[in-house]
Amino acid sequence: MMLPKYAYPSLRFIWLILAGMAVALAACTSEPEGLSAPQQPPGVLSSPTATATSPPSTHPPPPDRNGHTPAHCHPRSHGHRSHPTATLTPAPTATPNPTPQPTGERGLSRGHVPQRLLAVMFDNHPQAYPQAGLNRAVLVFEALAEYGITRYMGVFAPGAAPDAAVIGPVRSARTYFVQWAMGLGAVFVHAGGSPEGLSLAESAPEIANMDALHRAAQDYFYRNTSREAPHNLYTTGELLQTFVADTGAEANESDLAEQGFLFKHDAPADQRPANQRLDYFYTFQGGVTESLTWEYDPQTNGYLRLRRDSPHIDEENGEQVWFKNLVVMEVEEVPIPGDPEKRLDLHVVGEGRARVFLDGMQREVRWRKPTAAAPLRWYDAQNHEIELNAGPVWVAAIQTFDNLSVGE
Repeated sequence: MMLPKYAYPSLRFIWLILAGMAVALAACTSEPEGLSAPQQPPGVLSSPTATATSPPSTHPPPPDRNGHTPAHCHPRSHGHRSHPTATLTPAPTATPNPTPQPTGERGLSRGHVPQRLLAVMFDNHPQAYPQAGLNRAVLVFEALAEYGITRYMGVFAPGAAPDAAVIGPVRSARTYFVQWAMGLGAVFVHAGGSPEGLSLAESAPEIANMDALHRAAQDYFYRNTSREAPHNLYTTGELLQTFVADTGAEANESDLAEQGFLFKHDAPADQRPANQRLDYFYTFQGGVTESLTWEYDPQTNGYLRLRRDSPHIDEENGEQVWFKNLVVMEVEEVPIPGDPEKRLDLHVVGEGRARVFLDGMQREVRWRKPTAAAPLRWYDAQNHEIELNAGPVWVAAIQTFDNLSVGE
């Protein structure tokens, strides 16, 4: 049958639409470290409730080994899990007021770790500020990733510390973070990673690998629409524990016995200094890229964190990031030869110099981690393991103590 001449423009318009859709689908192969996942509407941070619902879960196109998956592709819905609603607004501008933690509520005391630890990779790109959930972690590792940008691994202790209603943004793995997680026997939570980091995370028997880019785990993450991918991937303490239960990743009691730190009593209030300040920085190609400060607060006997002289706010609770103990470690940084992403290899297995800050004072110690599977610990000159104050611990790995200054 012959079509009238006026029908051809309409057919050509339809063909152009179909061609455009094909181009868009073909483009869904290049965005690094992305994930198609349920999205949440913008709003105010809130704790998930039993009645909270969200769009059905989705599967992204299969990622490559480096974790590269398009975040802008429209996902296919299979709808077998709902996620709690958690949304974000800009960080508050009011003066933060840290909650005193004199009882070590967030502490990781050896012999008293009731459940398997959860080690979550945190994005620290400027577009990821402010992060949510750091003030619920019992332990945080801070180290360079590449291009002078640092990354965090926050460790959460279900049953020993309050759950975090929102955790993220979640980002990708690096080998040295996996090695730290191995020493904790943790569930290692990340979204893709470097080739070496992914290989170790997938093969190390000491950890349970929870990769948001794997279909077995992606139902336990969601995207927040108020931020741009890939800096908008989140989870919750509840979702992480659900993953552990669903996959049978619970730890045996014998595996938990050696986790945690040795704790002592805080120094009496009349023996604490009025103030202490420590600053350290990270470099890339000879230039300073990140400068961090901690200021001692004698009232709480803890340390408040500043980023570029401004309070580092935790978006989940609106408070300034606060930790009871600080450890700054010297680690060797070696560029990975031929890596197009300028990634580093940090030598975190072995031993080296460290400084511990607590009670407003500092101590020279040695860090030791004899194997990748061994826990990281600190020892004094007499080879005695040091005791920390009951409470959370922040560990910063820097290249040299020349990048650290301590004053009042």
